[in-house]
Amino acid sequence: MTYLSLMRQRFSQRNPAIDPVPWELDDKYTAYEFVSSLGYKVPRYVRTETVQAALEAGMHFGDRFVVKQPNRHSTKGVYILQRLAANRFLELLSFKELTPADIKADGPEPDYWLAEECLPSLVSGRPLPFDYKIYAFRGQVSHITQIDRNVQPPRVAVFDGAFVPLVLGTHYTIDSSRWLSEHHVLPKYAGAMLQMAAALSRSLETRFVKVDCFDGPDGPVFGEFTFASGGDDVGMIRYEESFLNTLNGAIHGEAIPAVSGFDIDIPSFVRSLDSGPTIAADEAALRLLSAGAVQGDRRYAPALTQRLRRSANRPVFELAANVIGVLNGDHSRAFSIQAAVRQGSSYLVGTSRLDEFETMALEFHDSRSESNPWHRSRAAEVRVAAGDLTQVSVLRDLAADGYEHARRVIAKYDECNSRRGE
Repeated sequence: MTYLSLMRQRFSQRNPAIDPVPWELDDKYTAYEFVSSLGYKVPRYVRTETVQAALEAGMHFGDRFVVKQPNRHSTKGVYILQRLAANRFLELLSFKELTPADIKADGPEPDYWLAEECLPSLVSGRPLPFDYKIYAFRGQVSHITQIDRNVQPPRVAVFDGAFVPLVLGTHYTIDSSRWLSEHHVLPKYAGAMLQMAAALSRSLETRFVKVDCFDGPDGPVFGEFTFASGGDDVGMIRYEESFLNTLNGAIHGEAIPAVSGFDIDIPSFVRSLDSGPTIAADEAALRLLSAGAVQGDRRYAPALTQRLRRSANRPVFELAANVIGVLNGDHSRAFSIQAAVRQGSSYLVGTSRLDEFETMALEFHDSRSESNPWHRSRAAEVRVAAGDLTQVSVLRDLAADGYEHARRVIAKYDECNSRRGE
């Protein structure tokens, strides 16, 4: 059985003997109760018998709230409402003005309705929080899709299981009639999201579940379980061959590597995760920073790396931030990526993709080095690290001319050689 055939089977015929699935958790209220019992956050909600009662209950959450029927997926039967006046709402998914009479079931009338708080977005200018859909296989995470429903078509970006960005056209493609590409935004609680999704997945007796969640101000907030991924089944997203082979192995319990291609020790990285924030930033600053990220702002990567919480797994999230920078067109970040890969850390344990970013760093600095000692020094650093010791003389000449950065590099180089001599 392949990953895609599993998705097709779950849509067409449910066979518990071959593929046990806790389908009762498809029910949103049941899922909320289950997740809450394990100590994870869900939106504040009220269960009601009628849609009218859900509307009345929702207004107690403020001028923006959610009314949803529990027996649908993919935003069907979901109304995210901004109250404009008495009995008049702006529905934020469709941008249509609605009255209470317009808010009704999509398909069969459900057994109940839910009214929920509308979680605040941590991206300025985006009233709806981004949806992070975490693909989990018995506690292992393969990848995450980031979905922005503030626009139509929705916009999507994809990360690997350590929140390192994947590349559209290289790792995956999307159906542009249904989705458009968007820039990556690292969640404030990226690590806690992964920890929550892995724990919830391990708690279920099933080989695959997609854990939908939001980046809340005080931690990740659970959205829903998805046991049959429609986007994968109908080709809204398609994976390149090695990525798809990883998913095929994952459903049979094989270990999942970082599908970004970096040599990340995923099991050790996952064990290091905790419930604290990945990004230690003032909330107002983070909202503005993330708004820039959505637009591909080249300031995002350096600003983000400065605000990452100091923790054992920081090198992986710093790698992720720098890859975002490169994807946003800032090839100066390639220097930091190749240096991190070459030097390694507790979780970066190999040199895959080193050549790619070494080449990019040299192209960036060489093209600017003729009259700029900073770029000439940077290019020489890369070459020396790669074993070209003829470039040491370039650094010594720059140091002799009084260039302070070159002096620091040479001092470190000489110190390392001295230690080897001892």
